[in-house]
Amino acid sequence: MFDLRKLQVTDEDIAFVEGIFGFEFNEGQKKIIRFWDNTDIQACPGSGKTTTLAAKLIILANKLPKSFKQGICIITHTNVAVEEIKDKLGSYSSFYENYPNHLGTIQSVVDKFFTIPAFKNEHKFSPSIVDTDSYCKEVNKFSLLNGTSTFLSVKGLDEVGYLSYNKRNFEISKTINHSERYSVNGINTLKMDVHYQKIKTVKDLLLRDGYIKYDEAYSIAFKYLRDNTSVGGLFSKRFPLVFIDEMQDMETHQTELISMLCNGTPAIVQKIGDKNQSIYNYSSSEDNIEWEPKLNLELQLTETTRISDNIVQAVKNICVSPQEMTGWTNTSPLKPTIILFDDASIPMVKDRFAELVIGHNLYKGRPCKVIGARLSESRLNINSYWSDFNRGYNKKDFSNIASFLANASHLAVKSSNVKEVRKTLLSVLCKGLRICKVKSPATNFYFTPFTLCQFLNSLDDQSHSKKLNEDLLTWISALYKTESFQAEMQQCILDLINFFGGTLNEELNEFFTKPEIESLTERTENKVYKFSSNGEELNLHFDTIHGVKGETHTATLYLETYNRIFDIGSKVLEFIIAEEKQQTKYRKNAAFKSRLPLAYVAMSRATHFVCLAVHKDRFTDQHNVYFESSDEWEVTTADFKAI
Repeated sequence: MFDLRKLQVTDEDIAFVEGIFGFEFNEGQKKIIRFWDNTDIQACPGSGKTTTLAAKLIILANKLPKSFKQGICIITHTNVAVEEIKDKLGSYSSFYENYPNHLGTIQSVVDKFFTIPAFKNEHKFSPSIVDTDSYCKEVNKFSLLNGTSTFLSVKGLDEVGYLSYNKRNFEISKTINHSERYSVNGINTLKMDVHYQKIKTVKDLLLRDGYIKYDEAYSIAFKYLRDNTSVGGLFSKRFPLVFIDEMQDMETHQTELISMLCNGTPAIVQKIGDKNQSIYNYSSSEDNIEWEPKLNLELQLTETTRISDNIVQAVKNICVSPQEMTGWTNTSPLKPTIILFDDASIPMVKDRFAELVIGHNLYKGRPCKVIGARLSESRLNINSYWSDFNRGYNKKDFSNIASFLANASHLAVKSSNVKEVRKTLLSVLCKGLRICKVKSPATNFYFTPFTLCQFLNSLDDQSHSKKLNEDLLTWISALYKTESFQAEMQQCILDLINFFGGTLNEELNEFFTKPEIESLTERTENKVYKFSSNGEELNLHFDTIHGVKGETHTATLYLETYNRIFDIGSKVLEFIIAEEKQQTKYRKNAAFKSRLPLAYVAMSRATHFVCLAVHKDRFTDQHNVYFESSDEWEVTTADFKAI
């Protein structure tokens, strides 16, 4: 019988895969290629983890005897990552895509081996596993839920379609990882039970008809494994060797399912990832089980071929879990640079970065990118720096109330998403307040749908909040009945302006009376800003941090954006200047933990040059002293008077 643990990888085997990839593997990569037992592998950015995994798989495919009838399972988090592995494998990818092997996402494993067989066993046909939006459309076709959907929406709570069968007992909960039956605080128990039973009736009917959300596929898988205890053992017999790539991005239920299938079995499980790049879990509102790799210091990837050594020294500690990392030697190193801006010079930040890139002669290599954590609907977002940036989306801001309401009506018909419709109606109120220069007394920023409700709910006098919720309930019902309520909404805006002490103006009158319905067509994607100066041209590619994960750039500009706080000025710089003992404390703080992975990913994309954009008002005296005296950093300004 072929023993995977005793597989021997020779120098000739490694030379063979080096010939395929066109470079020599370093010693750390070779150790991992030669290792065939359980292990967790922490891999720093740009360390070639996917190439190393592909090399192992190519060698394995050549060494497996024809008598070996079991399968190899390769699991990763996204379809993009699956395609990257296939690309690295080249012609060998077909070997791992075909029976008895499996190469795919964790979702594909759950669907193929558990959820679909469980459903077919009970209902004798294959289910449709759909995204949440598609599922919500089916849910909202049931008139039984009209009252419940509106009730939850007015309370600012979940749309029914977002609720899920949980993984513990298959009750309906807020998410699959909650074990408590769904309820709303402050609601009479009997009344809540009536709503719950309606929700359960509809979800049970949809399940019977074969509609399953992606996340609920896991709930069904857990139930199937609880009801059929022998099934889990069959998985490890089918797959005695399991590779899990991007382990840090696995969510709680995914991690638990892997443990249920593999822990305590003879299967070899090799988990590969970078805990410090866990930006999907940290961006979630739900608590997730963090991957805590059991490190074998002999089996880590610590040499990055992407990042030059001077950038490594500045960046490697800006993370949740410090790790060893070495970069390539740059004989002409460029210090990471902070670009300071003021309110007036926000649009000039990208141009200053472009000037620096051209000045350093870096614009003829890999792409140069400008990235941030937030898109629209925040005080400071990527569009604040370049208003024309978009990834292709429907226009949401209009010059008159008639267009807003036409959009709300279109949304109601298209998706039946009550929660989104409610948000759209609130945005009309916020637009009216913004026209009259009304800002939140709490923050001195213009209201968003969330902050408007938050402020009214914070008042001792709850009559304003109650009245708004009652109005929203009436308007939402009117939308679905195609009834007009524009006059009532205009009066609500006037009442709010009066309440906040605003002043009416002609622009508001035009907002109310302008009749033309503006286009709801999708805008064309626009992600490349073209900069030119003195005959030199440079394309700056704009994107989110999530959008560039896994990429390599020549130069990267990391933009300060706002999500409850200003990420760079309020947290990232504070972390950089802190002493080691204080950094250790910060790593345990939720506000830092949610932002450090994003900063780490953003600052570890570039081969040669990294910049951070920070508002001068958040660049404190302490920051100034630290960075001006640092041998690792430079500080410059956008187009405004130097401080």
